[in-house]
Amino acid sequence: MKIRKVRLRAGVGAALALVLVTTVMVAQSGVTAGAAARGFDGTTIKLGGLVLASNFDPGATNGIQARIKAFNDNNEIKGVKLEYVGTANDNQDPATALSEARRLVTQDQVFAIVPGLSQFLPGDYLTQQKVPVFGWGFAPMYCSSTASTKLWAFGWDGCATNPDPPVVPDAGRNAYQYVTKKTGKKNPTMGIISNDTTGGKNGTKSAKVYDTAAGFKVVATNNQMPGSAVSDYTPYVQAILTSDNGHAPDAIQCVLATDCIPIYDLVKASGFQGTFISPLYSDILVKAMGGSVVLTNFVPFNQDTAGVKQMKAALDAYKPGLGAKVDTGSYAAYASADMFIQALKIAAKGGKDKITPEAVQKAASTMTWEIKGLAGPTIYPKSTIWGYPSCSAASLSNGTAWEQVVPYSCSKKQYKNTNG
Repeated sequence: MKIRKVRLRAGVGAALALVLVTTVMVAQSGVTAGAAARGFDGTTIKLGGLVLASNFDPGATNGIQARIKAFNDNNEIKGVKLEYVGTANDNQDPATALSEARRLVTQDQVFAIVPGLSQFLPGDYLTQQKVPVFGWGFAPMYCSSTASTKLWAFGWDGCATNPDPPVVPDAGRNAYQYVTKKTGKKNPTMGIISNDTTGGKNGTKSAKVYDTAAGFKVVATNNQMPGSAVSDYTPYVQAILTSDNGHAPDAIQCVLATDCIPIYDLVKASGFQGTFISPLYSDILVKAMGGSVVLTNFVPFNQDTAGVKQMKAALDAYKPGLGAKVDTGSYAAYASADMFIQALKIAAKGGKDKITPEAVQKAASTMTWEIKGLAGPTIYPKSTIWGYPSCSAASLSNGTAWEQVVPYSCSKKQYKNTNG
């Protein structure tokens, strides 16, 4: 009996030791038992955003939260919920973008970066850590010189600022259609202005190619303006206003974000009678940008389409009244979240245990994303070179509202990059 008691205790001790070791191992791994991957505990997937807050927030936070709420409320994947840990601000600084990305991955343990609305997304780090990114494709990690299934970043509009594209999209057609009709000229002149950042330089180089292909005579590509802390825009505006042999061009395209506002103020003050084109589509800015044209790579929000109504309903469900205040930030984040969700659904077809960052990356790399009546289609992997097809609309501000002057359409036409 004594021997039996000793053996029983030894067996119990070994079992307890095994339980203790297993518990310690699970605790050290940073995940709970049964977890599928970083940021996914088998039930909840964690997402975090990295954006330039001054350009996109609070709209970006509203947009992703609205799409997440719709996903959760409608049980779009049975047994899976999405959780948003918050929006990090890159402060338009590469070092800050890297430190915030590391925090989201190592501390918050996010499954993916959604939305990725920063031109300084740390592509090497996020790729090394196998973190999928879904956003607006104006950072280098969204782009490749050839169609690729290896990237970890996906844009609802594809790559938007490729530094070395073999081809560029047919993105100048809507601006040309409006300006040539307004001026009566077959080859109206165009001046393009941006800043001296990598993204700004790449944007103007590509714009020169597609605007020329559309029919414009491009007389200037001005990238002299610094990327931050501009105290006086006057010299840059004066340069573009005299770029057509000492005269103002027929059209000025601002390939920037909020910097386009003070630039336009100076352009108007000069008495410019041509067409000023920017990406600043927002009801908040309709008065400030009165008389200007905006190009949107989505259906304008004042159109009564199924996709626009769906987005507005989701925003209102998150916070009543937001549907009437849609801006570029809320749309961009909403679309980014929807693209992630569509890729997630493909990855989850084999069951919840198939949900991993690698599976989502694989799904996104060959998917076609679209919200009918709002944006897309965006076809991967072709969209790693440039958004394919090129889809856009043009609207004119009359000072109180945006009037669609060229309807949303898509073109699969591409042009050889002669400005590489």
